[in-house]
Amino acid sequence: MKWIKVEREDTGGIEDSGNTIYVSKNLADKLKTQTKLIFGQNEIPITVQASSSIDECTGDHFHDPALIRLSQNVFDQLLIQKSATYQIRYTNTTIYIGPVIGFLLGDQHYYYHHRRLKELTDAMGVYEKVGGLFIAFRHCSISWREKCIYGLYFNYENKKWVYGKLPLPSVVYRRGFNSRNNFVNECSDVSSWEVFNAVRFDKWQLYTQLKKNDRLNPYLPETALLGVDSLSAFLHKYSKVILKPNKLSRGRGISIITSKPDGTLEVHDYRQFTNFTIPASQLEDYLHEGKYLKRDYIIQPFLDLARINGSPWDIRVVMQKNRWKQWVCNGIECRLAGTGKMITNISNGGRALELSEALTLAFGTEVDPTQVRKDIHSISMEFCKMMDQTGFHFAEFGLDLALDQQKHYWFIEANVRPTFKGFKTLDDDIYRRICYEPILYSTSIAGFGWEDSDESEI
Repeated sequence: MKWIKVEREDTGGIEDSGNTIYVSKNLADKLKTQTKLIFGQNEIPITVQASSSIDECTGDHFHDPALIRLSQNVFDQLLIQKSATYQIRYTNTTIYIGPVIGFLLGDQHYYYHHRRLKELTDAMGVYEKVGGLFIAFRHCSISWREKCIYGLYFNYENKKWVYGKLPLPSVVYRRGFNSRNNFVNECSDVSSWEVFNAVRFDKWQLYTQLKKNDRLNPYLPETALLGVDSLSAFLHKYSKVILKPNKLSRGRGISIITSKPDGTLEVHDYRQFTNFTIPASQLEDYLHEGKYLKRDYIIQPFLDLARINGSPWDIRVVMQKNRWKQWVCNGIECRLAGTGKMITNISNGGRALELSEALTLAFGTEVDPTQVRKDIHSISMEFCKMMDQTGFHFAEFGLDLALDQQKHYWFIEANVRPTFKGFKTLDDDIYRRICYEPILYSTSIAGFGWEDSDESEI
């Protein structure tokens, strides 16, 4: 791999209307047959010209890049940013400069600012290994007419996300979804970029997919779409059930309903953070008043999860594809519900624990942490293999698993936009590995390498 920095060629006031790139004599000898330059989705014809004013440099290291000067025309067409350090590779006819990687964010306005991109800034801690241009954008940031993005790019020189007019990237790491969810369909007719985590299965779609897998089926809680009859049947069978919004995550919008012997129903409504009791005869009224039947919910039995000091806990597993395009488990954390709460999500007051600690506190010496870790890894790998077989391009999952009080494993949920806050409090090295892996993977599928391939260095 070779590293470069780009500058504008000073033509001394003379207009340069050509697509010329100026390089050192040695590099010009290597690029003498190249007639095309590709940067992200932008492709232009070019002429390579040797310049005696450019010093010879091998460009073997990030901190010692070779210099390339570009005509104003090339800058204008490629929308290249001078603050970046890039990799360069070439074939007999084509020069590639990059990588150019995009992060597709959600449409929340508050999310779209340097101060709100802390996780992506942390991911840029691996920048000196890969270089390139990293772009944070929303669906509405794309100008299909101009074939560009009005978004934020990571300015390596000042370590900030800065607004600019930017090229369409060659690889997109999807970190957000909007209500239309049509980004991939729109871009497929215009761009040839690679988008991973492009689709998100809702809870019901995921359940029906998992049910087909003989290895994962034993870990699935029974699930049904919400209706008055289906909920009544679940309450009769399980006594305590949980209602989950089909398309939301992180514990948002759930309710827990318990059927009591006296014919009443105890409701824990986490949408309003209220607890109350209603007669069982008013169940249908409650569902209509709460608009549950209009909002696409599923029902599951409320699992009797393993507990620590009376509080339930579950397991978050982060599965990612590495730079060699293989699935790896990059983190396992346990999430303990807050005192008096039934929901484990850290956003709802839970806290993170290391797996061995959680197992010891919950089961003492009754379980072998090494075996549990192997079981978790096996379940998670089977899930990732199954999702690869769907034909969609996935490269990252946050899987929620659990052990109940009888030590049975349960598969709770899978997210293509997992959060990593708990890992940051447990082990900063694990947190950063999770942040870095999609960057290395994106760089790899964009066709570029990384400096120092020794994994222990990253």
